[in-house]
Amino acid sequence: MNVLYRLAALLRKELLQLVKSPKMRTSLFVPPIIQLALLGYAVTLDLKEVDCAVLDRSQTAESREIKSRFAGSPTFTMQPDLESEADLKSRMEDRKIQLAVVIPPEFARSAAGHSEPKVQVLVDGRNASSAGMALAYAAEILRDYASDLTSRSVDLGSFRVETRGWHNPNFNMQYFMVPTLLVLITLIDVLMISALSIAREREEGTFEQLRMTPFGTWELLFVKGLATLCIAMGPITICLTFTLFWFQVPFQGSWFLLAALLGTFLSASISIGLFISSLTRNLQQSLIGIFLVIVPFSMLSGMGTPLESMPDGFQTAMLANPLRHGIEALPRIFLEGVGFWELSHVFFFLLSIALTAFCLAYVSFSRQR
Repeated sequence: MNVLYRLAALLRKELLQLVKSPKMRTSLFVPPIIQLALLGYAVTLDLKEVDCAVLDRSQTAESREIKSRFAGSPTFTMQPDLESEADLKSRMEDRKIQLAVVIPPEFARSAAGHSEPKVQVLVDGRNASSAGMALAYAAEILRDYASDLTSRSVDLGSFRVETRGWHNPNFNMQYFMVPTLLVLITLIDVLMISALSIAREREEGTFEQLRMTPFGTWELLFVKGLATLCIAMGPITICLTFTLFWFQVPFQGSWFLLAALLGTFLSASISIGLFISSLTRNLQQSLIGIFLVIVPFSMLSGMGTPLESMPDGFQTAMLANPLRHGIEALPRIFLEGVGFWELSHVFFFLLSIALTAFCLAYVSFSRQR
């Protein structure tokens, strides 16, 4: 009971210290909400409003149908028709168009069945990711057109390939990106709170005073992490409300499993923040340490680049990245409604990260003490 009383008193002190400052309260609640609201609309893997133009050398009903299909696509924004190859080159180099469709003079004759119809698609490859996606969208439009040609020429036995997306039938990218941004924002917020709170106390001298008290090192670190966990639940709850009711991301899973995942994810993130704070001496060093962790964690988490495309060594190293496991698990809970056993490996890695980072922070602080 004496230990619990001491921990409760220390926790009360930590909570009061975190929320007593108006600037701290503002930084805890306002930035995560604004970031989720803005990035939920801005950050997406969908490609929209690709400037497209057509060089129509056929000038037939068949070529005009292809133009109408591109014009009717929500992905492409049609620009005035191209006049020549020189015009195409000039406008693409000036970034006035990103994709060009060249229809040869013999296209109508080929489409009538005399030979294989061909259409040339040129794309600005300076942004390789956007170029690949634009080509995929254009190829899909042309495949649909070719399928229609086949169905017109064959009365019986013609078929069309239809696709269906599981768990996200409309392929709404926000359904994936908003939960992903939620764990990213949570990681940044928690790292800032846990690492900077100790750095701030060091600069003010209060942390050194705490180390002179009878509290053990594990007690100080445990209560620091517990206070951060309690404070972070407020912004997370608000962001979850935005996710469900503002962005209307469907939730198919268990609320208990969601709470357990967020709790273990927060524990792993807080432990990393405590470890960073054990290696720094002031606010500037803590900020640099957080930046050094956030950049590789976010870039190698699978949010923008598929993990499968990374070298094996990087895939193994990123098992120590809590953001990777959060991005894997949270969209699955929202969209698939998976159970605990499907995510048991995620909980194992997150708990391992939390215990390992906490032990490293404990050893580091103990040596300093």
